[in-house]
Amino acid sequence: MNSGFHGNTFAVIIAVENYQFRIKTVDYARNDAIAFQQWLINNLKVPQENIKLWLDVDATKSALNEELQYEISNLTESDRFIFYYAGHGFYDGGYNKITTWDTHPNNIQETTVSLNRILMEPLRNSRCNQCLIFIDACASYIDEQLVSRDFIADMNTKEFSDFVRSSNYRAMFLSCSRGEKSYGSPELGHGIWTHFLIKALNGEAPEAVERERFITSTSLQNYLSKIVPDYIKSSTDIRGTQKPWAEVSSSNTFIIFEVSGASSEGSNNYIDFIFIPERLIIDFENDLIIAYLRGLENDGRHFLMYDYEGLKEIDVEAYCIRISKLKNEIRKILEEIMDFLMEYEWEEEVIFERSDDKFNISAFLYEDDKTREITVSLGLSLKISGLHPMGDTIFDSEFDVANDELKIYTDSSDYNVEEVEIQEIFSDCWDEIRRYFLLEKEIEKELLNEIDE
Repeated sequence: MNSGFHGNTFAVIIAVENYQFRIKTVDYARNDAIAFQQWLINNLKVPQENIKLWLDVDATKSALNEELQYEISNLTESDRFIFYYAGHGFYDGGYNKITTWDTHPNNIQETTVSLNRILMEPLRNSRCNQCLIFIDACASYIDEQLVSRDFIADMNTKEFSDFVRSSNYRAMFLSCSRGEKSYGSPELGHGIWTHFLIKALNGEAPEAVERERFITSTSLQNYLSKIVPDYIKSSTDIRGTQKPWAEVSSSNTFIIFEVSGASSEGSNNYIDFIFIPERLIIDFENDLIIAYLRGLENDGRHFLMYDYEGLKEIDVEAYCIRISKLKNEIRKILEEIMDFLMEYEWEEEVIFERSDDKFNISAFLYEDDKTREITVSLGLSLKISGLHPMGDTIFDSEFDVANDELKIYTDSSDYNVEEVEIQEIFSDCWDEIRRYFLLEKEIEKELLNEIDE
């Protein structure tokens, strides 16, 4: 665990709100970038000369291709690098890409930049050991008209996960998950995600502060994953969902910022034990998912999460849950969706959730407003590590009703699980809802035939 940072910080902030060629404006991107710059200067005490701020016309393809890589090449082992981007992003040709001021809608692929080429690969090859990356962009579906902060196809989080996991002190934060949009708010004057990001980094959100003192990579991740969807649901008319995504180096929860004025004196920072998940075992024959935990006894350290080397190991019970129970809960939530469809008229997206002290299942019923095609997305999380408020991700899934196609993904899993094994175990949970939609199609077909006759 990293107990803090004492070197130099360098940052590159990019925001493209207005584009040169007929690409939809990204509302509040400039406000977001300037607010992020002010946090760096006022709170993190980064010298202004260490910050590159590229807004609109400054954020050209050549600037990102050449100047960004040059800035990264000059980093040393003792430096920290922070990157922030607000604009349109997408996935194409095997890479995540972001748009620049001079991106052209008639030649998207050739007038955008690959994040791997300009950012992640240069960082891998640099001497810099600690970096934070914040991206307020998204992608859902392409059309002639762009809506929200989306463009072409969903960003692929596997590329980001591989990058973060290649070092002990890296974290990447995205404003939304696959298939979602990143929304702005006229009331806030910012993108919703960036508004709460800045609020947390300024120390104005107690929920994001650990041990009454630190904003850490994990506490920030947990805070954003809860506050953003809660705000959208309770304080806006937006019908879509936005659940932030983050990846933090698995071996380190590190401090991003120490809240001003906080002190360890008189505060209750001492904890007796720490529990670290070590491996996940899926034992289908015995109907069990087991996660073995490593328990450590504190020897008097106040900030145990950041410094636990040399502590005495203790015996702890493993996390254990029956696979049959999880499958039953998945079937129940899919049954809730079927009951809802039979009873209610609806538009765009509806959220369903089942949870207890060991698991969380979230499902999203989505209808495309143009094609009217329906998709059912479902994710399973298990409450093993305590690092995530909704649990550790095991798998995500997407059921395409029009094509009767189920896809189960494990690329965002917090554990090394086999996608094929997960599909074999859980895919039959969708049998009933698949039959429901096939029957609906048959009924609709018969009605159309009667009308034609």
